[in-house]
Amino acid sequence: MTQSVSAIEQTVLASPVGGTGLTLEVRAANERLFALGEWQSLESRVNDVPLASSSDWTAAWLDTFGDLVPHWFLLAKDTTSDQTVGICLVTRGVQQKDGPVPVSSLHLGTAGEPEADSVCVEYNDLLVVPEARLSFCRLLRQHFESQSGIDQWQLDGVDESLAEAFAADDDVPLTRRTETACWFDLTEPRNAGKPLLDTLRSSTRRKVRRSLEAHPELAVDWSESLADAAEIFEELIALHQARWNAVGKPGCYASERFLSFHESLLARLVPQQRMFFVRVRSGRDTVGCVQLFNDRNRILLYQCGWSPASHGTSPGVVVDYLAMDACLQRGFDAYDFLGYETQHKRHLSNRSSSLIWMQRRRSRLKFAALNAARQLKQKLKPADTKRER
Repeated sequence: MTQSVSAIEQTVLASPVGGTGLTLEVRAANERLFALGEWQSLESRVNDVPLASSSDWTAAWLDTFGDLVPHWFLLAKDTTSDQTVGICLVTRGVQQKDGPVPVSSLHLGTAGEPEADSVCVEYNDLLVVPEARLSFCRLLRQHFESQSGIDQWQLDGVDESLAEAFAADDDVPLTRRTETACWFDLTEPRNAGKPLLDTLRSSTRRKVRRSLEAHPELAVDWSESLADAAEIFEELIALHQARWNAVGKPGCYASERFLSFHESLLARLVPQQRMFFVRVRSGRDTVGCVQLFNDRNRILLYQCGWSPASHGTSPGVVVDYLAMDACLQRGFDAYDFLGYETQHKRHLSNRSSSLIWMQRRRSRLKFAALNAARQLKQKLKPADTKRER
């Protein structure tokens, strides 16, 4: 289910950038090769390319979801040089809902998949030269607003800087949901010349020591090759699935598309040292495995799998602490646990950032009815609680 040029409302808009201007060029799904060529060319001119807006990440997503999720490409062109200075993917959501209500949505970047298959993109961003960033956001916003037949358009898992750029110069604010991303600043122990353990909170140090002592003969395997990565990834999947299946849930790797996406990323990113896998062993037994992304020298903890045999002995603490220490030794700047704050993440972190989901929802009777139902439920809640007491 791909999108043709004729199915897209093509809007050319202008905005001043450093004394010049930009035009927004629409390229359809069947022009993928051209768009990815422009993408790679722009990457060569942009420093510190965000992983989630890189050509490799985008190509892997298109290979996996391009036949399922309608999409097109938007290119920001400098009107003086006709050079591409910004590029992004836009998708039309599939099987999107707000509670029981179906939602027709537009998404920036690699989002909009059915929930069961979703890659849950975080640190979603734009590939754009710095001086054109704000103007590109303005053009994108105008493009989204111009599209008919949708209930809402949204940004998924973006950081504060992109959220602010999209919200600039607008009288009607976008609604937002924020999640905390806990992370550990690895430059702190490195600059202080201290072991990682010594820079943790005292209560966390005690827990880490107890957890390490409960697992004798600890060793860390860091993937150094495609073969290493594939081997650890296979074990991670088995551990992850076993853990969730045990509590009656399918586990994310039950989705063939989700698995295919990560297999494609593994083949693309491991040789570039932008994806790693770490396995922690106690003797011959595996304690757990983690999947890590390298996003501009920041390590993002994407997925994990722990051994059921380690239940009750804090395997997550052992695996994350030793993975963090391995990242410290390899010169990375941060170990980021991504969204969905937990006590475990808070204890092993010393910093936090905001990940934001923003949307512009259009006026619809179905949304008014949904909001009314939720407000009624909220009003009835205290009365229900009182009766139960």
